[in-house]
Amino acid sequence: MQIRASDDRSLVRAVVDGDPHAWERLARRIGDTVWTACRLLTPVEAEARDAFADVVAALRANGFGRLRSYGGNSRIETFIVLVARDILAQRLLRLFQEKDLDRAWTAFESFFKADIRRIVANRLPGPEREDMRGDAYQDICLALIAEDYRRLKAYGGAGSFSGFVLHAVDRLLIDFIRRHSPRRRLPAAIARLGPLDQAVFRYVHWERIAPQPDAILPMAAREFDPPPSSADIAQALERVAKALPDGYEPGVAGSAPVSLGDWGEALPDDGPTPEQAVLAAEETRLLTLASDALRSASEGLSDTERLYVMIALGHGQPLTARDVAHRMRRPVEEIYKLKQRVMGRLRKAIEDHPAVKQWLASV
Repeated sequence: MQIRASDDRSLVRAVVDGDPHAWERLARRIGDTVWTACRLLTPVEAEARDAFADVVAALRANGFGRLRSYGGNSRIETFIVLVARDILAQRLLRLFQEKDLDRAWTAFESFFKADIRRIVANRLPGPEREDMRGDAYQDICLALIAEDYRRLKAYGGAGSFSGFVLHAVDRLLIDFIRRHSPRRRLPAAIARLGPLDQAVFRYVHWERIAPQPDAILPMAAREFDPPPSSADIAQALERVAKALPDGYEPGVAGSAPVSLGDWGEALPDDGPTPEQAVLAAEETRLLTLASDALRSASEGLSDTERLYVMIALGHGQPLTARDVAHRMRRPVEEIYKLKQRVMGRLRKAIEDHPAVKQWLASV
């Protein structure tokens, strides 16, 4: 039997008004939904039961206060999923605050893994970016773990913890994309257009989004406030098409000599500035000091872990996880886990070493 939104609203109103039979009916409907969310947080049944009890207690608190915001725009099960996730995320946050970090991270990754992968897939679509999506996911996880989970512990209580995490993940992903994508320069004719036109150009010609308003609208909605309408995007597509020459193909910075024309895509000389050269030299010096300290503290590591340290940190600059994986002939995902384990053990062993402190502060 199909349940209408009006039926859900009536049921919730009855629950809020104190009808015990209505609560029993609602509890039967949402029980499996809440239990699934709890098992996502922890595979241990006893802990999941405690979490389930927390969610039920939170739903009943203040005269079913959390249910009062239900407006009937979705099925009650969908609404409860969102509410339960926020309640469970608070439970997860307490694990970090209580310093049960290994358990907290295991629960965190299980709880947010699908969300993180969804965010990554939205910004890095297409089968040709499968490896990049895997690297981005691991890079985000490492950034969240870094400095004793500093980013997660920075949550100050404003808004939901889930929303805070997903926003942080999106910002980390943007940083990852900026680091790994070739630098590009807008054609001069596009640079003379407005911000929306420039964004539409990037979506279509750099990110390979279909040149259709419906395809571009979700991307533009994340970038502009207020978001543009489909009509705005359609007009921007027309202006961009008129500005570009026939047969235009975007280039990549550094792939061609500097062009003086409107349509040259190459950037000016990409060589380091004097300031960048000084910073690079300082980074190399710090890395050398840190590598020496790490080698002296690596006696307790396994052969595989020592090999990782030698390959990853024994060069003029750190290698990417993919480069390390190639040299060690191991899967990239294993290298990320190896890095977490090695750096965690070494950090404990040499956390007071000044060279390592300086190196960690610089990366």
